[in-house]
Amino acid sequence: MKATSLKELESSINVILQDDEVAGYKLLNSTVREIEERTFSANEQEFHAILTFIKEAKKD
Repeated sequence: MKATSLKELESSINVILQDDEVAGYKLLNSTVREIEERTFSANEQEFHAILTFIKEAKKD
């Protein structure tokens, strides 16, 4: 996922963690990177996050 600020990225991550599609999964790792692009008249920042989930085994 991508965002233009850390706050926006955090909000997006929280939305995904509350989604029913990931309810049966456990967050194993999260990686956040800041990408900075330098152009002639401005610097643009973008933040990327990679979330790694694992499926929890059902215990009988």
